[in-house]
Amino acid sequence: MLYGGVLLAISMGGRTLYGVPYLGWTAATVLVMAAGLALTTVREWGRRLPPSVVSAGLWTTVALALAGSVFVLLNLIELVVDGTVRDREGHPDWDGFGQRLGFAAVAALFLATALSWRHRTRNTCPRCGRAAHPPGSVAAVARPAPPASRRIHRIARLGGLAVVPYYTCHLLRFADTPPFRGGDLAAPGDLFIPAFVLGTALPAEFLLQGLVREWGMIFPRWTRWLSGRRVPRLLPITPVWLIAPTLASYGTGACIYLLLQFTGVLDMDGSPAEYLLGCSAAIGFAGYGWSLAIAGVSYQRRTRPRCVQTGNPHIGDEHARLS
Repeated sequence: MLYGGVLLAISMGGRTLYGVPYLGWTAATVLVMAAGLALTTVREWGRRLPPSVVSAGLWTTVALALAGSVFVLLNLIELVVDGTVRDREGHPDWDGFGQRLGFAAVAALFLATALSWRHRTRNTCPRCGRAAHPPGSVAAVARPAPPASRRIHRIARLGGLAVVPYYTCHLLRFADTPPFRGGDLAAPGDLFIPAFVLGTALPAEFLLQGLVREWGMIFPRWTRWLSGRRVPRLLPITPVWLIAPTLASYGTGACIYLLLQFTGVLDMDGSPAEYLLGCSAAIGFAGYGWSLAIAGVSYQRRTRPRCVQTGNPHIGDEHARLS
């Protein structure tokens, strides 16, 4: 509701959302309606509405908000690297950055609301997702760590390989070799490029492989004092859902845009070197983003806690406190 009011004020002041006419009015209207829908989830009269209708509205808002915040991760990276945020024309884009942050916050809040509503209307346990347990019946909470399937392993490997052409292009720029030699993208001897490659490729691969390897669920021996302990579920899951939506959406959109150019629907106005880098970025971001999302869903399902019930409510309460 608050951000909808902000967008409404922006639109009334004659400014636009992402430079698109009337988009601010549309977004403000949707957010105000979504705020009313969220209000029904905490009011008794909201129970009169079909739960499926409320759920559909909440999840639609989450999807639209994620679409509105799709480039916020790239903006954050640019802010860390360059100390500023720019649009495609190279102009400062602090307004757009703030708008994307707002949509990211909206997506997070409505996601929490949608999950809470689903558990309450389906009468399920928010911890394990199964049917709600009687009070005092949970003796302990089991935290499984089953291995990932071969299919998930293959998807993770493909995701890691998808970014190889992108990083190779940047290393070719650094080495000043064809097709980048002498062009606008040439950056011979620029030490930022190898630092960028190492600083992003290694953590990205570490995160992706951690989702499908045993050491991503239980700390391995080389972690010393943490060895043998369970890895907190949110430790890998949080960066996954901060990174995967942006990369998958950006990469998929870039692939579609390039396809429209190659098929003649849109004009081609770049050099071969620019298209080589653009294609490698589109394939790399889409491949890694989608594989990260799939591996993240698999990890989330495999490591979901399971409530262990007992017939003795007193014992159940004691074990629940210990777990």
